Amino acid sequence: MLQQTTVSAVIPFYHRFLARFPDVSTLAEAETDEVLPLWAGLGYYSRARNLHAAARAVMEKHNGIFPQNFEEVLALPGVGRYTAGAICSIAFGQKVPIVDANVARVLSRVLCLEGDVKSPKVQAQLWNGATELVHASTQPSNFNPAMMELGALICVPKTPRCAACPVSDFCGAFQTERQNELPQITPKKINQELHDACVFFGAATGVLLRRRSEENTAKNWWKGMWELPRTTIQTGESTPSAIERLLGELLIEAEIGALLKTVKHGVTTHAITLDCIEIHHARFDESPAQFFSWEETKALAMPSTMRQLLDWYYSNRVVNAQLSLL
Repeated sequence: MLQQTTVSAVIPFYHRFLARFPDVSTLAEAETDEVLPLWAGLGYYSRARNLHAAARAVMEKHNGIFPQNFEEVLALPGVGRYTAGAICSIAFGQKVPIVDANVARVLSRVLCLEGDVKSPKVQAQLWNGATELVHASTQPSNFNPAMMELGALICVPKTPRCAACPVSDFCGAFQTERQNELPQITPKKINQELHDACVFFGAATGVLLRRRSEENTAKNWWKGMWELPRTTIQTGESTPSAIERLLGELLIEAEIGALLKTVKHGVTTHAITLDCIEIHHARFDESPAQFFSWEETKALAMPSTMRQLLDWYYSNRVVNAQLSLL
């Protein structure tokens, strides 16, 4: 959960997740549809799928006991070199290195490394340096977390707190006054802009949703999750035309209504503008879309943007309509 997410954001998700899945066997026995709703809001849903798959691998290949061998940990779904190193060093006291963004920043400055910190050459230097240091340590379970904390609290990206740093005497960047130049980072790519449209067929009884495919395509970020049926507006295509095309794909006959809401959200390197269009008198007997009651939607795995849209619609349309009848 802490990969690419802050601790403060993770804490409530962590407690809810452990309450539902207190051990590896419980998680392994669950269906994906039970796991994803408890992850919705954290993003990067492949992490939840990998965690689920890893739990099953622990049960099937290791008799329910988490492996301690580095190579076996590394072989678990979703576990890379950093995660395997963190587990083996912190949990099992093994002398294996870790390099996350914080450690990379510390070592780049201490070793005064030239070149893009994400390049293969510099990455190799970072891992070699981390390996030498952890092998020299007497308590790797303390050393690796200390390196991460040093980067998170002292050796910060901008205006590092060099006066408070316990290793400044050994830091090449500090000694040469280059701490604000290192590490060298290639600027991020400019976000690609996408314009999407979705249809909103809601009522006091519920709302129409579609489940995304499980295909591993380039922009299927929410595979297998439920959402308001949506499509990307193509170059030269108007929003009404995109909605007409979407309804045709859904085998839905409906009257296209007004724009309900426009929201903006981001996914990886994409900035998405999403137009939500209301439809009326919809007929969807043969459609892949399904109508769910508002209560049923609470248990569905759904991207956070979609969950927010449903909450907004329910509060503004359904609840207000009910209050007006009182």
